[in-house]
Amino acid sequence: MENNKSSFRWFVLVLAALNLGIAMIAKGSVPPLFSEIQEQIPLTKAQMGTTMGITNLASLLLAVFGGAFADRFGARLIFGLAALIIAVSGACRGFTGNAYEFISLMFIMGIGAAVIGPSLIKAVSTWFPKNQLAMANGICFASMGIGGALAMGTAANYLSPACGGWRGLMFTVGGLSVVMAILWLLMYRDKAKTPVKTEAKKDLNMKENFKKVLRVKDIWLLSMFFALYNAAIISVTSFMPIIFEERGFSRAGESVAVILGTAVFFNIIGGTLSDKIGKRKIFLACCSIIFGLCVISFGVLDGVLLLIPLVIAGAAFGTVAPVLMAVPVELEEIGQPLSGTAIGLIFMLGNTGGFIGPVLAGKIMDVTGMYWAGLIFMCAAFVVAAGLVMPLRETGKRMRR
Repeated sequence: MENNKSSFRWFVLVLAALNLGIAMIAKGSVPPLFSEIQEQIPLTKAQMGTTMGITNLASLLLAVFGGAFADRFGARLIFGLAALIIAVSGACRGFTGNAYEFISLMFIMGIGAAVIGPSLIKAVSTWFPKNQLAMANGICFASMGIGGALAMGTAANYLSPACGGWRGLMFTVGGLSVVMAILWLLMYRDKAKTPVKTEAKKDLNMKENFKKVLRVKDIWLLSMFFALYNAAIISVTSFMPIIFEERGFSRAGESVAVILGTAVFFNIIGGTLSDKIGKRKIFLACCSIIFGLCVISFGVLDGVLLLIPLVIAGAAFGTVAPVLMAVPVELEEIGQPLSGTAIGLIFMLGNTGGFIGPVLAGKIMDVTGMYWAGLIFMCAAFVVAAGLVMPLRETGKRMRR
Protein backbone atom coordinates (compact mmCIF):
# COMPACT_ATOMS: atom_id res chain seq x y z
CA MET A 1 0.00 0.00 0.00
CA GLU A 2 1.31 3.46 -0.97
CA ASN A 3 1.61 6.01 1.81
CA ASN A 4 0.98 9.72 1.65
CA LYS A 5 4.70 10.45 1.21
CA SER A 6 4.80 8.84 -2.25
CA SER A 7 6.52 10.97 -4.90
CA PHE A 8 3.39 10.47 -7.04
CA ARG A 9 1.71 13.15 -4.92
CA TRP A 10 3.74 15.84 -6.69
CA PHE A 11 2.64 14.56 -10.08
CA VAL A 12 -0.97 14.70 -8.85
CA LEU A 13 -0.43 18.28 -7.77
CA VAL A 14 1.00 19.38 -11.13
CA LEU A 15 -1.75 17.64 -13.11
CA ALA A 16 -4.50 19.14 -10.94
CA ALA A 17 -2.91 22.60 -11.07
CA LEU A 18 -2.75 22.59 -14.87
CA ASN A 19 -6.42 21.59 -15.14
CA LEU A 20 -7.48 24.31 -12.72
CA GLY A 21 -5.31 27.00 -14.29
CA ILE A 22 -6.68 26.54 -17.81
CA ALA A 23 -10.25 26.26 -16.49
CA MET A 24 -9.73 29.58 -14.71
CA ILE A 25 -8.55 31.20 -17.94
CA ALA A 26 -11.78 29.99 -19.56
CA LYS A 27 -13.86 31.70 -16.88
CA GLY A 28 -11.67 34.68 -15.99
CA SER A 29 -11.27 35.92 -19.56
CA VAL A 30 -14.93 36.99 -19.70
CA PRO A 31 -14.99 40.20 -17.53
CA PRO A 32 -12.21 41.98 -19.48
CA LEU A 33 -14.05 41.08 -22.71
CA PHE A 34 -17.46 42.44 -21.67
CA SER A 35 -16.93 45.59 -23.75
CA GLU A 36 -16.04 43.52 -26.84
CA ILE A 37 -18.84 41.00 -26.24
CA GLN A 38 -21.35 43.87 -25.91
CA GLU A 39 -20.69 44.83 -29.53
CA GLN A 40 -22.42 41.58 -30.55
CA ILE A 41 -24.44 40.66 -27.45
CA PRO A 42 -26.01 43.58 -25.48
CA LEU A 43 -25.57 43.16 -21.69
CA THR A 44 -26.74 45.17 -18.68
CA LYS A 45 -24.61 45.20 -15.54
CA ALA A 46 -27.12 42.86 -13.89
CA GLN A 47 -26.65 40.45 -16.80
CA MET A 48 -22.88 40.77 -16.49
CA GLY A 49 -23.16 39.87 -12.82
CA THR A 50 -25.45 36.96 -13.68
CA THR A 51 -23.00 35.76 -16.32
CA MET A 52 -20.19 35.46 -13.78
CA GLY A 53 -22.29 34.50 -10.78
CA ILE A 54 -24.33 31.76 -12.41
CA THR A 55 -21.30 29.48 -12.60
CA ASN A 56 -21.72 29.18 -8.84
CA LEU A 57 -25.47 28.47 -8.91
CA ALA A 58 -24.98 24.82 -9.88
CA SER A 59 -23.24 24.26 -6.55
CA LEU A 60 -26.57 24.69 -4.78
CA LEU A 61 -27.56 21.26 -6.10
CA LEU A 62 -24.39 19.52 -7.19
CA ALA A 63 -21.33 20.37 -5.09
CA VAL A 64 -22.23 18.15 -2.15
CA PHE A 65 -23.05 15.28 -4.52
CA GLY A 66 -19.78 15.84 -6.37
CA GLY A 67 -17.89 15.47 -3.11
CA ALA A 68 -19.89 12.39 -2.15
CA PHE A 69 -19.28 10.81 -5.56
CA ALA A 70 -15.54 11.49 -5.16
CA ASP A 71 -15.64 9.75 -1.75
CA ARG A 72 -17.52 6.83 -3.29
CA PHE A 73 -16.03 6.43 -6.79
CA GLY A 74 -12.66 8.15 -6.49
CA ALA A 75 -11.22 11.46 -7.67
CA ARG A 76 -9.93 10.15 -11.01
CA LEU A 77 -13.34 9.63 -12.61
CA ILE A 78 -15.24 12.48 -10.95
CA PHE A 79 -12.56 15.15 -11.41
CA GLY A 80 -11.99 14.07 -15.02
CA LEU A 81 -15.67 14.19 -15.99
CA ALA A 82 -16.09 17.58 -14.32
CA ALA A 83 -13.09 18.96 -16.21
CA LEU A 84 -14.59 17.74 -19.50
CA ILE A 85 -17.90 19.48 -18.74
CA ILE A 86 -16.08 22.77 -18.13
CA ALA A 87 -14.02 22.37 -21.29
CA VAL A 88 -16.82 21.55 -23.74
CA SER A 89 -19.32 24.13 -22.42
CA GLY A 90 -16.58 26.77 -22.32
CA ALA A 91 -15.73 26.19 -25.96
CA CYS A 92 -19.41 26.30 -27.00
CA ARG A 93 -19.69 29.90 -25.74
CA GLY A 94 -18.10 30.88 -29.03
CA PHE A 95 -21.30 29.88 -30.84
CA THR A 96 -23.71 32.00 -28.75
CA GLY A 97 -25.88 34.71 -30.29
CA ASN A 98 -27.59 36.26 -27.26
CA ALA A 99 -27.16 36.82 -23.53
CA TYR A 100 -29.38 33.92 -22.52
CA GLU A 101 -27.37 31.36 -24.49
CA PHE A 102 -24.11 32.72 -23.08
CA ILE A 103 -25.44 32.68 -19.51
CA SER A 104 -26.78 29.12 -19.97
CA LEU A 105 -23.37 27.85 -21.04
CA MET A 106 -21.75 29.60 -18.09
CA PHE A 107 -24.22 27.71 -15.89
CA ILE A 108 -23.13 24.40 -17.46
CA MET A 109 -19.52 25.36 -16.78
CA GLY A 110 -20.65 25.86 -13.19
CA ILE A 111 -21.90 22.27 -13.08
CA GLY A 112 -18.36 21.11 -13.76
CA ALA A 113 -16.90 23.63 -11.32
CA ALA A 114 -19.33 22.47 -8.60
CA VAL A 115 -17.91 18.97 -8.83
CA ILE A 116 -14.26 19.67 -9.60
CA GLY A 117 -13.60 21.57 -6.36
CA PRO A 118 -14.56 18.85 -3.85
CA SER A 119 -12.97 16.11 -5.95
CA LEU A 120 -9.74 18.14 -6.13
CA ILE A 121 -9.56 18.45 -2.35
CA LYS A 122 -10.28 14.72 -2.13
CA ALA A 123 -7.36 13.95 -4.46
CA VAL A 124 -4.94 16.24 -2.61
CA SER A 125 -5.94 15.07 0.88
CA THR A 126 -5.56 11.46 -0.26
CA TRP A 127 -1.94 11.88 -1.34
CA PHE A 128 -0.60 14.56 1.05
CA PRO A 129 -0.02 14.36 4.84
CA LYS A 130 -1.82 16.87 7.07
CA ASN A 131 1.30 18.90 7.80
CA GLN A 132 1.59 19.66 4.05
CA LEU A 133 -2.11 19.98 3.29
CA ALA A 134 -2.52 23.77 3.29
CA MET A 135 0.69 24.10 1.27
CA ALA A 136 -0.55 21.56 -1.31
CA ASN A 137 -3.94 23.26 -1.49
CA GLY A 138 -2.12 26.55 -1.92
CA ILE A 139 -0.21 25.31 -4.96
CA CYS A 140 -3.46 24.20 -6.60
CA PHE A 141 -5.16 27.50 -5.87
CA ALA A 142 -2.04 29.34 -7.05
CA SER A 143 -2.63 27.82 -10.48
CA MET A 144 -6.11 29.34 -10.41
CA GLY A 145 -4.58 32.70 -9.55
CA ILE A 146 -2.11 32.39 -12.42
CA GLY A 147 -4.93 31.51 -14.81
CA GLY A 148 -7.12 34.32 -13.51
CA ALA A 149 -4.31 36.90 -13.62
CA LEU A 150 -3.33 35.82 -17.13
CA ALA A 151 -6.95 36.07 -18.27
CA MET A 152 -7.59 39.44 -16.64
CA GLY A 153 -4.32 40.95 -17.82
CA THR A 154 -4.16 39.67 -21.40
CA ALA A 155 -7.65 38.64 -22.59
CA ALA A 156 -8.68 41.98 -24.07
CA ASN A 157 -5.40 43.32 -25.43
CA TYR A 158 -3.53 40.15 -26.41
CA LEU A 159 -5.40 36.83 -26.28
CA SER A 160 -8.55 37.98 -28.06
CA PRO A 161 -6.69 39.63 -30.98
CA ALA A 162 -4.39 36.60 -31.25
CA CYS A 163 -7.36 34.23 -31.46
CA GLY A 164 -9.34 36.34 -33.92
CA GLY A 165 -11.75 37.81 -31.37
CA TRP A 166 -13.54 36.75 -28.22
CA ARG A 167 -15.26 33.80 -29.93
CA GLY A 168 -11.95 32.39 -31.13
CA LEU A 169 -10.58 32.72 -27.59
CA MET A 170 -13.49 30.66 -26.23
CA PHE A 171 -12.73 27.89 -28.77
CA THR A 172 -8.98 27.91 -28.11
CA VAL A 173 -9.13 27.75 -24.33
CA GLY A 174 -11.91 25.16 -24.47
CA GLY A 175 -9.73 22.94 -26.65
CA LEU A 176 -6.81 23.19 -24.22
CA SER A 177 -9.15 22.28 -21.37
CA VAL A 178 -10.30 19.14 -23.19
CA VAL A 179 -6.67 18.02 -23.59
CA MET A 180 -5.93 18.52 -19.87
CA ALA A 181 -9.07 16.66 -18.79
CA ILE A 182 -8.14 13.67 -20.94
CA LEU A 183 -4.61 13.66 -19.50
CA TRP A 184 -6.08 13.51 -15.98
CA LEU A 185 -8.29 10.56 -16.86
CA LEU A 186 -5.40 8.70 -18.48
CA MET A 187 -2.62 9.42 -15.99
CA TYR A 188 -4.09 9.98 -12.51
CA ARG A 189 -4.73 6.98 -10.29
CA ASP A 190 -6.69 6.80 -7.06
CA LYS A 191 -4.71 5.70 -4.04
CA ALA A 192 -4.89 1.98 -3.26
CA LYS A 193 -7.42 1.13 -0.55
CA THR A 194 -7.39 -1.51 2.11
CA PRO A 195 -10.00 -4.32 1.84
CA VAL A 196 -13.44 -3.05 2.79
CA LYS A 197 -14.54 -4.28 6.23
CA THR A 198 -17.96 -3.88 7.79
CA GLU A 199 -17.13 -0.49 9.29
CA ALA A 200 -15.55 0.71 6.07
CA LYS A 201 -18.67 -0.24 4.12
CA LYS A 202 -20.63 2.11 6.33
CA ASP A 203 -18.23 4.89 5.33
CA LEU A 204 -19.04 4.25 1.67
CA ASN A 205 -22.76 4.77 2.26
CA MET A 206 -23.40 8.26 0.91
CA LYS A 207 -26.54 8.76 2.96
CA GLU A 208 -24.67 8.00 6.17
CA ASN A 209 -21.84 10.28 5.07
CA PHE A 210 -24.27 13.17 4.60
CA LYS A 211 -25.74 12.63 8.04
CA LYS A 212 -22.32 12.59 9.68
CA VAL A 213 -21.21 15.78 7.93
CA LEU A 214 -24.46 17.66 8.59
CA ARG A 215 -24.07 17.08 12.34
CA VAL A 216 -20.76 18.98 12.48
CA LYS A 217 -21.36 22.61 13.49
CA ASP A 218 -17.98 23.78 12.21
CA ILE A 219 -18.85 22.70 8.67
CA TRP A 220 -21.89 24.99 8.77
CA LEU A 221 -19.75 27.88 10.05
CA LEU A 222 -17.24 27.34 7.26
CA SER A 223 -20.08 27.14 4.73
CA MET A 224 -21.66 30.42 5.85
CA PHE A 225 -18.26 32.12 5.91
CA PHE A 226 -17.52 30.90 2.39
CA ALA A 227 -20.96 32.01 1.15
CA LEU A 228 -20.43 35.64 2.19
CA TYR A 229 -16.75 35.63 1.23
CA ASN A 230 -17.59 34.27 -2.22
CA ALA A 231 -20.43 36.78 -2.67
CA ALA A 232 -17.85 39.52 -2.18
CA ILE A 233 -14.90 38.05 -4.09
CA ILE A 234 -16.89 37.09 -7.20
CA SER A 235 -18.41 40.58 -7.21
CA VAL A 236 -14.93 42.11 -7.05
CA THR A 237 -13.51 40.07 -9.92
CA SER A 238 -16.68 40.52 -12.00
CA PHE A 239 -17.10 44.28 -11.68
CA MET A 240 -13.73 45.87 -10.94
CA PRO A 241 -12.65 45.79 -14.62
CA ILE A 242 -15.76 47.70 -15.74
CA ILE A 243 -15.64 49.99 -12.66
CA PHE A 244 -12.02 50.88 -13.42
CA GLU A 245 -13.01 51.52 -17.06
CA GLU A 246 -15.72 53.92 -15.86
CA ARG A 247 -13.09 55.66 -13.73
CA GLY A 248 -11.08 56.23 -16.90
CA PHE A 249 -8.41 53.54 -16.55
CA SER A 250 -7.00 52.50 -19.93
CA ARG A 251 -5.89 49.07 -18.71
CA ALA A 252 -8.59 48.11 -16.25
CA GLY A 253 -8.09 44.35 -16.58
CA GLU A 254 -4.40 44.65 -15.72
CA SER A 255 -5.29 46.40 -12.44
CA VAL A 256 -7.44 43.47 -11.33
CA ALA A 257 -4.72 41.08 -12.52
CA VAL A 258 -2.47 42.53 -9.80
CA ILE A 259 -4.83 41.05 -7.18
CA LEU A 260 -4.86 37.64 -8.83
CA GLY A 261 -1.14 37.68 -9.54
CA THR A 262 -0.28 38.50 -5.93
CA ALA A 263 -2.70 35.80 -4.80
CA VAL A 264 -0.61 33.23 -6.68
CA PHE A 265 2.32 33.74 -4.33
CA PHE A 266 0.20 33.91 -1.20
CA ASN A 267 -1.70 30.74 -2.08
CA ILE A 268 1.61 29.07 -1.24
CA ILE A 269 3.06 31.55 1.28
CA GLY A 270 -0.18 31.93 3.26
CA GLY A 271 -0.91 28.21 3.33
CA THR A 272 2.66 27.40 4.37
CA LEU A 273 2.62 30.06 7.13
CA SER A 274 -0.63 28.62 8.48
CA ASP A 275 0.96 25.14 8.51
CA LYS A 276 4.06 26.43 10.30
CA ILE A 277 2.28 28.62 12.86
CA GLY A 278 -0.37 25.98 13.48
CA LYS A 279 -3.37 28.35 13.31
CA ARG A 280 -6.29 28.42 10.89
CA LYS A 281 -9.24 30.63 11.83
CA ILE A 282 -7.24 33.77 12.62
CA PHE A 283 -5.90 33.67 9.04
CA LEU A 284 -9.43 33.39 7.65
CA ALA A 285 -10.88 36.21 9.75
CA CYS A 286 -8.03 38.70 9.31
CA CYS A 287 -7.70 38.17 5.57
CA SER A 288 -11.43 38.67 5.02
CA ILE A 289 -11.43 41.97 6.94
CA ILE A 290 -8.28 43.20 5.17
CA PHE A 291 -9.76 42.52 1.72
CA GLY A 292 -12.96 44.34 2.71
CA LEU A 293 -11.04 47.45 3.70
CA CYS A 294 -9.04 47.34 0.47
CA VAL A 295 -12.23 47.29 -1.61
CA ILE A 296 -13.20 50.77 -0.39
CA SER A 297 -9.84 52.15 -1.52
CA PHE A 298 -10.47 50.85 -5.07
CA GLY A 299 -13.08 53.58 -5.52
CA VAL A 300 -10.81 56.52 -4.67
CA LEU A 301 -7.15 55.72 -5.37
CA ASP A 302 -5.32 55.53 -8.67
CA GLY A 303 -1.79 55.28 -9.98
CA VAL A 304 0.95 54.01 -7.68
CA LEU A 305 -1.22 54.53 -4.59
CA LEU A 306 -3.82 52.10 -5.95
CA LEU A 307 -1.14 49.46 -6.42
CA ILE A 308 -0.66 49.14 -2.63
CA PRO A 309 -4.23 48.00 -1.73
CA LEU A 310 -4.34 45.83 -4.86
CA VAL A 311 -1.27 43.91 -3.65
CA ILE A 312 -2.56 43.71 -0.06
CA ALA A 313 -5.94 42.44 -1.29
CA GLY A 314 -4.18 39.82 -3.40
CA ALA A 315 -2.19 38.62 -0.38
CA ALA A 316 -5.40 38.26 1.65
CA PHE A 317 -7.23 36.58 -1.21
CA GLY A 318 -4.44 34.08 -1.82
CA THR A 319 -4.23 33.02 1.82
CA VAL A 320 -7.90 32.19 2.42
CA ALA A 321 -8.56 29.28 0.04
CA PRO A 322 -5.75 26.86 1.03
CA VAL A 323 -6.38 27.45 4.74
CA LEU A 324 -10.15 27.09 4.42
CA MET A 325 -9.89 23.79 2.54
CA ALA A 326 -7.47 22.32 5.10
CA VAL A 327 -9.86 22.73 8.05
CA PRO A 328 -12.48 20.05 7.19
CA VAL A 329 -9.80 17.37 6.74
CA GLU A 330 -8.42 18.27 10.18
CA LEU A 331 -11.77 18.05 11.96
CA GLU A 332 -11.91 14.84 13.99
CA GLU A 333 -15.45 14.03 12.84
CA ILE A 334 -14.57 14.48 9.14
CA GLY A 335 -10.98 13.51 8.36
CA GLN A 336 -9.90 12.27 4.95
CA PRO A 337 -12.70 9.65 4.52
CA LEU A 338 -15.48 12.30 4.59
CA SER A 339 -13.47 15.20 3.17
CA GLY A 340 -15.16 15.11 -0.25
CA THR A 341 -18.67 15.25 1.20
CA ALA A 342 -17.74 18.01 3.66
CA ILE A 343 -16.00 20.15 1.04
CA GLY A 344 -18.98 19.57 -1.26
CA LEU A 345 -21.34 21.04 1.34
CA ILE A 346 -19.04 24.03 1.84
CA PHE A 347 -18.86 24.58 -1.92
CA MET A 348 -22.63 24.19 -2.25
CA LEU A 349 -23.42 27.04 0.13
CA GLY A 350 -20.31 29.05 -0.69
CA ASN A 351 -20.90 29.08 -4.41
CA THR A 352 -24.56 29.90 -3.88
CA GLY A 353 -23.28 33.09 -2.28
CA GLY A 354 -20.97 33.45 -5.27
CA PHE A 355 -24.02 33.46 -7.54
CA ILE A 356 -26.19 35.81 -5.49
CA GLY A 357 -23.39 38.29 -4.70
CA PRO A 358 -22.56 39.62 -8.18
CA VAL A 359 -26.21 39.59 -9.28
CA LEU A 360 -27.14 41.67 -6.23
CA ALA A 361 -24.11 43.95 -6.60
CA GLY A 362 -24.94 44.53 -10.27
CA LYS A 363 -28.58 45.28 -9.47
CA ILE A 364 -27.57 47.71 -6.71
CA MET A 365 -25.33 49.59 -9.15
CA ASP A 366 -28.03 49.59 -11.87
CA VAL A 367 -30.65 51.01 -9.48
CA THR A 368 -28.42 53.61 -7.79
CA GLY A 369 -26.37 54.46 -10.85
CA MET A 370 -23.28 54.49 -8.61
CA TYR A 371 -20.45 51.98 -8.43
CA TRP A 372 -19.86 53.12 -4.84
CA ALA A 373 -23.01 51.33 -3.71
CA GLY A 374 -21.60 48.07 -5.07
CA LEU A 375 -18.24 48.61 -3.36
CA ILE A 376 -19.93 49.17 0.01
CA PHE A 377 -21.92 45.96 -0.44
CA MET A 378 -18.71 44.01 -1.18
CA CYS A 379 -16.90 45.46 1.83
CA ALA A 380 -19.80 44.64 4.18
CA ALA A 381 -19.92 41.02 2.97
CA PHE A 382 -16.20 40.55 3.72
CA VAL A 383 -16.49 41.98 7.24
CA VAL A 384 -19.58 39.96 8.21
CA ALA A 385 -17.90 36.80 6.87
CA ALA A 386 -14.98 37.38 9.24
CA GLY A 387 -17.36 37.50 12.20
CA LEU A 388 -18.91 34.17 11.25
CA VAL A 389 -15.59 32.33 11.31
CA MET A 390 -14.61 33.38 14.85
CA PRO A 391 -16.65 30.66 16.70
CA LEU A 392 -14.87 27.99 14.60
CA ARG A 393 -12.79 25.38 16.43
CA GLU A 394 -9.06 25.73 15.89
CA THR A 395 -7.71 22.73 13.97
CA GLY A 396 -4.09 23.72 13.31
CA LYS A 397 -1.14 21.68 14.55
CA ARG A 398 -0.94 23.62 17.82
CA MET A 399 -4.39 22.40 18.76
CA ARG A 400 -3.55 18.84 17.67
CA ARG A 401 -0.48 18.87 19.91
